Amino acid sequence: RCSYSPHGAYAQSKLALVLFTYRLQHLLTANGSHVTANVVDPGVVNTELYKHVFWVVKVAKWMTAWLFFKTPEEGASTTIYAAVSPEMEGAGGCYLYNEERTKSADVAYDEELQRRLWTESCKMVGISDESSRVL
Repeated sequence: RCSYSPHGAYAQSKLALVLFTYRLQHLLTANGSHVTANVVDPGVVNTELYKHVFWVVKVAKWMTAWLFFKTPEEGASTTIYAAVSPEMEGAGGCYLYNEERTKSADVAYDEELQRRLWTESCKMVGISDESSRVL
């Protein structure tokens, strides 16, 4: 029996994003591209993400957001760093948090899982998986 968990779905989507980005960087490098792909984790940002949650969660967020959540501007700083910092020039396959390179979850480095997600993503959008021709 399966049940839906919004937080579980969110975590799963974030893991997929990291897996996909690491695979993309692998393929870019294998093809000799100078394009880079990195994962940016903005942290917990005070946005409208909780707009449609149960009212008790909204109240809890309202009471604690000023203390624990980043402002949208603070949340954007790592994305801006990734895009314009000279330190990131030519650096790909990085996980960035608070404008620093850090390690992502161990499962994100599973190359077989990365490949499977990539292949399934290609199937879902109806394009051929050109990565099978790469290394």
